[in-house]
Amino acid sequence: MTHHARATTVVLLVFGISISSAAAGVSGGGPKVTSSLDGKSVLPHKIRWVAHPGLRSSRVAKVQFLIDGKVRWIEKNAPYVYGDDGGKLVTSWLSPGKHSFTVRVVPRRGPAASHTTKARVLPSPAPPADLGATTWKRTLSKPGSDGSPKGTWTIRVTDAGWKIDDPMGGTNFTDAAYLSGNVVELGDGIWTRPRSFHEGNGWCQDTNRPVRYQWAAAGDTLTLTLSGNGGCGDESDVLAGTWKRG
Repeated sequence: MTHHARATTVVLLVFGISISSAAAGVSGGGPKVTSSLDGKSVLPHKIRWVAHPGLRSSRVAKVQFLIDGKVRWIEKNAPYVYGDDGGKLVTSWLSPGKHSFTVRVVPRRGPAASHTTKARVLPSPAPPADLGATTWKRTLSKPGSDGSPKGTWTIRVTDAGWKIDDPMGGTNFTDAAYLSGNVVELGDGIWTRPRSFHEGNGWCQDTNRPVRYQWAAAGDTLTLTLSGNGGCGDESDVLAGTWKRG
């Protein structure tokens, strides 16, 4: 990440002075923008990504979070956090190697300004052999206690995390950490599209509180048992139980 001024050119004109400056990592003539990724050359698996727009919130129209030049999250209210207020940037869906992470501040008046950090992403840990690259289905005969729809749900286990498809066509894309004793900890929604409510941890969008399940895979059956604290909303109503290989 570089954001220090590298070159300054001063041109004297007959009727005034014009000064131009180039600063790597900072663009636009607006406020000085920084982010919580500043100074990091390697990102961990999960990290809180907060934009600091350099303006009072009343003057900020929106903050865009871009990864490799593509908008992945838009926030209009402070605090300006990628992936909702309690969320984190989960890097498992990105290919290993260097990526650019940009925050762009769009004021209510005046030019936009942006700030970029370039950092390397590490390979994500692979799921256990019994779970890796598997698909599982479960049909609920009634809605969950907080209104999750009845019908057939699908779990797709990927290297990036778990994609949990609901009967209405939505997908909860959530990080999965595999602990000892065949325990999986689900939490911290993975967001790859701006303000998409078909991604991330749909049960815990604000808190992203981790929930643990003990898992057992035998043949064509996957059993998930709630371990410890309760699920967020009706997450445990959906996940805890028996799943069949899809």
